[in-house]
Amino acid sequence: MPASHSDIDQSRLARFLGFRLTRAKVQVHRALTSRLASHELSTTDFSALVLIDANPGLYQRQLGLALEISPPNVVPIIDRLVQREVVVRLPSKDDRRMQELHLTDAGRALLKNAEADVARFEQLLEESLTATEQRYIDSALKKLSAFEA
Repeated sequence: MPASHSDIDQSRLARFLGFRLTRAKVQVHRALTSRLASHELSTTDFSALVLIDANPGLYQRQLGLALEISPPNVVPIIDRLVQREVVVRLPSKDDRRMQELHLTDAGRALLKNAEADVARFEQLLEESLTATEQRYIDSALKKLSAFEA
């Protein structure tokens, strides 16, 4: 009979910071993905909507850079959001070869609802930590985000 997850000795793995960070990321991502699923959004879709809303007229290339997604992988994300009629591509006023990204009214409404759910999720995350832990994790995450090996 195979061992269950709780029967497996993971102590050697647990001493590695990278492993623990990945484990925490997977757990948080799973919960966030579940929240966004009710809006038929992936975490990447949500991130794209937030960035487009905050930066009307953003170009696909700029969005890909901000999300650290290669240009060929940004196209299907934007195509999906355009097909849902929550994002539109408009010709750039500066360069007709470029297309600006904008939210539609439906996109703004979707984002408002999704962002409210994400805010409630964030509140639950924050409530799971003390104020001191929140400050430490914010500081640690800033340092780790800038880490280069």
